[in-house]
Amino acid sequence: MKKFRQSIDQQVLNAEQKWKALPEARQRILTKIFFAVYTLLTIAAFVQIWWSAAHCKPIPIGGHISNIPAGVNVNQKATK
Repeated sequence: MKKFRQSIDQQVLNAEQKWKALPEARQRILTKIFFAVYTLLTIAAFVQIWWSAAHCKPIPIGGHISNIPAGVNVNQKATK
């Protein structure tokens, strides 16, 4: 597990060094692109959820339960 953590830490440090090596203008452009993609994915997820909820069949509501199912003993107390 220690080797795995060191490997992940090394990958993060490498990514940070590459990011810091980019010019500031390029960092701003990439940040805007990442944010735009994130926003579009979020909107797409909301639209998909709304669309599926708007076009699904309603769940039928059954009537009142009038009998006790077979095999259920009402006289037994619940145990912890």
